[in-house]
Amino acid sequence: MILNEKKHGDIDVVELTGRFAMANFSDVRDRLKSIIEEGEGKLVIDMEKVTFIDSSACAVLISAYKGMQLREGRLVIVTSSIVQSLIELTRLHTIFDISPSQAAALLTFDES
Repeated sequence: MILNEKKHGDIDVVELTGRFAMANFSDVRDRLKSIIEEGEGKLVIDMEKVTFIDSSACAVLISAYKGMQLREGRLVIVTSSIVQSLIELTRLHTIFDISPSQAAALLTFDES
């Protein structure tokens, strides 16, 4: 799992690449928690390049979602087809704000 961070104005963007699974979920969870605590309440998690995801990774996403809710912030997730399939299977698409691309995700913050 590769995790890259960047800022787009006041929006934190986290790009994940590779396998997002139990073997690396604690590192990602801890890093996301720090970003949420230090950020300005706007977060994009871009998983377009994630090649595998399991239930522990879903738990990390739920934790990030809850963290953003506590801060009254907003989380937008960009998915690959693999990620989208699991999110739909677990019905998480009913709570997550999902965008088709990072550019579209960034634009959603202009609309709010």
